[in-house]
Amino acid sequence: MIKNLKRLISFAFIIILIIISSGLHAENNKTLFRGNGTEPDTLDPHLATGSWEGNVINDLFIGLYTKDEYGEPINGSALDYKKSVDGLVYNFYLRKDHFWSDGEKVTAHDYAEGLKRVMNPETASQYASLLYLIKNAKEINTGKLDINSLGVRAINDFELEIILNYPAPYLIELLTHYTTYPIPRHVLNKFGKDWIKPQNIQTNGPYTLSNWRPHDNIHLKRNNLFYDNENVWFDEVIFYPIDDNEAALRKFRAGELDTNNGYPENKSQWLKKNMPKNIKHDNIRVISYLVFNTETSPFNDRDVRKAVSLSIDRDVIVNKIRNFNETIAWSLVPKGIANYQFSNIIEEQNLSQDERYNVAKDILSKKGYSKNNPFRFTLKYRSGGDQKKHMVAIQSMLSKANISVNLEASEPKVLYNYLRTGDFQVGDAGWIADFNDASNFLFLFESSSGGLNYGRYSNNIFDDLMLKAKNEIDVLERSKILKQAEVMLMNDMPLAPILFGISRHLVQEDIEGWIENPSSFHASRYLKRR
Repeated sequence: MIKNLKRLISFAFIIILIIISSGLHAENNKTLFRGNGTEPDTLDPHLATGSWEGNVINDLFIGLYTKDEYGEPINGSALDYKKSVDGLVYNFYLRKDHFWSDGEKVTAHDYAEGLKRVMNPETASQYASLLYLIKNAKEINTGKLDINSLGVRAINDFELEIILNYPAPYLIELLTHYTTYPIPRHVLNKFGKDWIKPQNIQTNGPYTLSNWRPHDNIHLKRNNLFYDNENVWFDEVIFYPIDDNEAALRKFRAGELDTNNGYPENKSQWLKKNMPKNIKHDNIRVISYLVFNTETSPFNDRDVRKAVSLSIDRDVIVNKIRNFNETIAWSLVPKGIANYQFSNIIEEQNLSQDERYNVAKDILSKKGYSKNNPFRFTLKYRSGGDQKKHMVAIQSMLSKANISVNLEASEPKVLYNYLRTGDFQVGDAGWIADFNDASNFLFLFESSSGGLNYGRYSNNIFDDLMLKAKNEIDVLERSKILKQAEVMLMNDMPLAPILFGISRHLVQEDIEGWIENPSSFHASRYLKRR
C-alpha cells in the first residue's frame, strides 16, 4: 500500500511538472529570445555604431523608411516623396497614423530636430559624416556654421524637406539607417541625455524598452500604438549579449534562444550534419580587414603597411580556418554593389604565399629588420566569437616574414573606441554596408570622415576623386571615378583587406519569417512562432 502510494505521489508530481512546464511554455510562446553577440554601448540611434546595437534599435524605432523581411527599403513614416529635377531637393509626406509610444504624434519636426542633433558637434555622433550629403551638414558638424542652416526643414507637421549638396541615388536606402531616425523632442527636452533610459524613453517602432540589465538582457514589449501593430506577432523580445559562440550554441540547443547571431567555426561541419535546418546565412555586403594608424610611425610608411598585408595568408583564413564559402579580399569594395564593377586590385594576389613572404621580408630588410631583429607592433582586436583564433593565426603567419605581433583583445565597443580615437597601431575592423553603393565603403578613408576614418588616412587626390564622384550625375562615369579612387586607395594600402564575409545565424525550426537577405535585416516584427 505504501509502495503504491509512493508511486501515486511520484506520478502526480510528474503531472504537476508537466502542467507547470506547459504553462510556462504557453506564457513564453509569444516572447522571442534572441542572442545578440555583445553588449550595446548605447541604444540612442544617433550615438550607436555597431550592428549589435542596430538590431535592438531597429525594433524600437522607425525612420522615414525601413526595410522589409527581404532587406529592401519600404515606407516607414514616409508614405511618399517628391524629388526636384536636379535631384537635390526631396519633399517627404508623412503618415498621420504614426505615434510615439506615449500617444504623441510623430511629426516632420521630430525628423528635422533629429537630423540637426546628429550634426550638432556637441552630440559627437560617430556616424555624422554619413549625412554630409545634406546641405551645410559638414560645415555645421565641424563648427563652421550654425545648426539652423542645415538643409532640412519641417514645412508642416507632415511634410519634411531635405536639401542635398549633390544627387544621391541611394538616399532612400540611406534613410533606413538608424542615424536618420527621429527623436521624441518632448522627451529629449525634458530628460536630456537620460531620455533613452527605460523609465523615460518613448519609441515609434514596433516595441518599447521595458528594461535593460547591462551584460544580462534587454527586454522589449509590444508598442500597441505602432501603425503596423496588427501584423506584429511577438508580444515581447529579449536580447541577450552573448559574445561567446560556444555558450550561445549551448543555450540554443537547450531551447533558451530562438535565434542567435553567429555560431562557432569549429562546429560548422557538425551543424551542417546534425542541425542543417537551423543554419541561416546572409550573403551580406561586408569586409573584414586590418587598419593601420597612418598618422604615426612606423605605419605612416606605405611599404611597411604593404609588408604586413602581404604576410597574411588569406587562403588559410578563408578556406581552411573559416570555411564558409567566403571570398578572399584583395580590394575594399565587395561584389554585388549596384552600378559598380568589382575587381581584385592588389597586384600581389597572383603570387604564391611564399613569394609574398619573400616580398615582405625584402621590404622589411631594407628598413633594418631581420629574423634576429623582427619588426614589432601591437594588434588590437575584438574579443568574442572566433576572432582570437583568427588573430593568433595572423600572428603566426606574420612571424614568417620576420614580424613579431603582440595581440591585445578588447570587447567590441572598447576596441571601436580605440579605433575612433586613434589609440592603436594596427586594428581589427569590419564594415557592413549601410546602403548599396561603393561610396559607402570608400568614404571610410576620406579625410572628412572623422572617427570612422580609423587610420586617419589622408590623401588630397583621393578626397578630390570622391568629391568629383559625388557631383557626377552620369552613373557610369561616377562608377569609373569611384574605381579610380579605390585603385589609388589600395595602392596606398592604409588597410589590409582579408575577406568578404557572410553573416551566419542559428534559428529555431518553429520560427517563421526569417528570410536570408544581403542586408542581414531580421527585425522581430517580421518573425512569428509556428
